[in-house]
Formats: sequence, structure tokens, C-alpha cells
Amino acid sequence: MPKNPSYVQSPLDRAQALRQTLITPGGRLLVADFSATLQGKDTSKVIELMPNKDGRKVFRFKFNAKDVDPLAAKAYGKNFVDLSRMSPGEVEEYLKRQEFDFALWYKHVAGYELSRALDYNAPFILQVAGCNFHSGTCDGGCLYCFVDNELNDGLQETRKKWLVDADDVIDSFLIARDKVREIYREQTGIDLNIKVLRVSGGEPTVALDWIIKLWRRIEERGEDIVGQVDTNLSTPHLWPIDYYRHLAVFPVKVLAAIKGTDNANLHDNVQANATISDQVFCLRTLVEAGLDIYPQMYNPNPATLKGWLEMIEKHIDNFALRVHIGPIKSYGPTVARLKAKALREGKDPKEFSAKKIREWDSHYLESCRIIDEYLWGKYGVLYKDTVRSDVKLKVI
Repeated sequence: MPKNPSYVQSPLDRAQALRQTLITPGGRLLVADFSATLQGKDTSKVIELMPNKDGRKVFRFKFNAKDVDPLAAKAYGKNFVDLSRMSPGEVEEYLKRQEFDFALWYKHVAGYELSRALDYNAPFILQVAGCNFHSGTCDGGCLYCFVDNELNDGLQETRKKWLVDADDVIDSFLIARDKVREIYREQTGIDLNIKVLRVSGGEPTVALDWIIKLWRRIEERGEDIVGQVDTNLSTPHLWPIDYYRHLAVFPVKVLAAIKGTDNANLHDNVQANATISDQVFCLRTLVEAGLDIYPQMYNPNPATLKGWLEMIEKHIDNFALRVHIGPIKSYGPTVARLKAKALREGKDPKEFSAKKIREWDSHYLESCRIIDEYLWGKYGVLYKDTVRSDVKLKVI
């Protein structure tokens, strides 16, 4: 037992153990039940949590660019930006500069139109109920994670629900899409036809085989759905590259969460013995398999960010043009985790939390400046000047 029980010594061992907990031999998948959780409360301000066939609230929506959606803008106190009044070029220019440019990820998927960008802005989400950075303690995993600890600990006893099969997910998605479409028609006059099904977590690649079966079933049924899968880039040795190639034949994009730019920075962020070398290997594997990846970087170390960008571009051409840096927000679960961490270490929770949040904010601002300078010096463009889906990646 390590001195700090919230620290995961081997993310790969933890991932293998979670497979025994999260997936049954019959193919059921354990997912988060958002009922009465901080995350559920945080993420149901616009549209209520959605049930599966059994009535458990295991699905949610996320409104990425909130100001372009009339209901999300109202719920979050933002000024509504009406994309319908813009030309396609103006829509693209606006969306590419958002924190989450998800609505442009599918630009090159058959049938995509910029005039229908809102259809791709609010994915229907299920969360695999375990993360291999999470030790199962009240303060385990990424310190800034917005997921309740009980939804990430991989334990079957707390706030979880079994999904029976792929049809359970697909049917729930279709019912929810129709329900949301009617809400938007009545309240806004907008015909919103949600397209994106997102498998998040936890760490979804722990259940990569289950996700592939899900997409095979979607294809068999001929449903008009595109996808997204998240990964924390810590499981490159869990699956052969052929599994990623099987996923790459489907219209699925990958949010690749980069959790640090040096090993110390990475360890501090995720509370696990993850490594930059595994991170790089995983990124190379995803690109080589043919997956379309969208790197999102969280709390990089400004002192090592430039060197990290130079290093990764020796492995993958044009990679820095794809990177977005995410600001860290203090959602309910983040606040609870920081408090638990402070109490474990015998520190004042308010002081500990305030110091961490100041550090995160400072790192974000400085890192945006650094990547801006890096891109200008190497490519002659500024940060977010490019549409990420137009950038071609290639393993060197």
C-alpha cells in the first residue's frame, strides 16, 4: 500500500482490474448513474438527465459552445449568438475559437453542413464508471476532474447501472433525441437534430471492445449517428493497434486528454504513475490506426510546454495545430475532491483549494501565450487560427 492511498502506482494494472469490474462475460457495461450526484446537478441545467430502458438516469447532454445555443445561453447567463444569421464562413470562424470546437470536428463527415452545426454541439453522453487514474478513494484521480468520485471509482456498489447491450444505448439515444427536438421546437423554434453519441468516463478505452461492438450495431441498424470517444492516453498497451483500427472505420472522433507536459506535472495532475512516454506511444497508436484525434491539454507546465510541443512534433506532423488548452473550472466534484485532498494532508481546505485554483488559472493563461508564440514561430499562424478538422496528422 503506497503512503498516499489516492495515488495509482500502475494505471495499466488498474485498467486491467477495472475490466473485471466494469464488463461482464455476457457483455453488460457498468456506467455512471447521475441521479443525486454533483455532476448530474452541474450538467442538467439545460436539458434534464435522460434514462435508459430501466428508467435510470445514465445519460446526459453536454452543451459545448453554450452561447450559440439559445437554451444553454440562457441557463448559463451568456449572450446568445445566433449562428443562423451568419454565413458558413462566419459560423466556422466563430466556432473554431471556442473552448470546445466539437461542432466542427465532423466537418468532413458525409452529410455535414455548417448551417446544421448545432446538431453536433450537444452530444448524448454515457460514462464508463471507472477510471484507471482513480484509486477508489474520495480524493483519487485527476484533481480537477468534474466527475463525482463515486462515478469514477469502478466499484459496483455505488451510483452505477448496468447497460444490457448496445441496443439499450441506441434506443435511449433515439428517444432522447426526439424528446429534445420537441423541446427546442416548442421553446426556440429551432429544429435541433442531435447527431453525436459520446462515450466518456471514467476511462472509456478500458471498455474499447464494448465500444467497437456498439458501433458495429449502430452500423447494422443504419442509424444516422456520429460518435466521440474520450481517452486519458494511459492505456496504449491494453489493446493491440488492430482494435483501434476497427474503431477507426466508423465516424468516431477521439478526444485525447493530455494531462501533463512532463512526468512530474502529469503525476501531480492525475495522482497516478502515468508517463509521458506512454502518452506519446498512445497518441502515435491512435494516429497510425487512422483515428481522427482532437488533443485537449489540461494544466500543462508552462516551463515545459514548448519543449513538449517540439518533442511531440518529432513524432506526429502538425500536432501542435490540433492542440487546444482547456481552462479548469471548479465544478461541484472538483471542489469536493480538493477539500478531501486537503483534509487528507492536514491542510486548510479553503487555502489549499484557493492556491490550486490560482495555479491552474495562471498555468492556463501562460500556456495559451506560449502555444500562440510557438505556432506563430513555426507555422505563421496564431492559436486557434486553424480549423482542427482541416489539419492533417501523420506519424513520422
